[in-house]
Amino acid sequence: MNDMPTVKLPKPIGTINLVDNRSPVIESETIMFQDGDTEAETALDTEKQKQQFDLTMQALEATSKKMCTVYEKMIVEHRQAIAKLAVEIARKILAQKVKDGDYQIETIIQEALNSAPTHQDVVVRLNPADLARCQQTPQTSGLLTSVKLVADPKIGAAECVIETPKGKVESLIDDHLEHVARALSKAV
Repeated sequence: MNDMPTVKLPKPIGTINLVDNRSPVIESETIMFQDGDTEAETALDTEKQKQQFDLTMQALEATSKKMCTVYEKMIVEHRQAIAKLAVEIARKILAQKVKDGDYQIETIIQEALNSAPTHQDVVVRLNPADLARCQQTPQTSGLLTSVKLVADPKIGAAECVIETPKGKVESLIDDHLEHVARALSKAV
């Protein structure tokens, strides 16, 4: 079998000092136990180390959970901030387009009319400048023949309010942006 001798010791070896790493014989005084501890004391130290290790692991797990919670909260907050920023950018772009007159009031009216509960006895309230644009555009006259267009200085440019006997439809820029903001918030 194996020609190597086996030595059984009463407790774990604390330190080993090799005199010559090529020497097959290790002198007896190089094997020492930790500070003359007994086997029972060594087992107690091992149990204390295990308990300390367990406490350390619990602390690490708790810290890891807290870090995950903070990370998830940060992600949600960043997404909400990005959604807010996107809406504000859209608001600025729309404001500039409205200021430049770069919009189709006829399309805005038609989309609002599509949402109206009825298409009989319809009154469309518009900003006076938008009403003048509608009256000057030839394709508008055929599109809006069944509705009454009314100037209303309270209505902003690129907006309209549709009034019918069954209800009212408002096509307001701020309302549209709020709808977008709510949709983005739900998506977060």
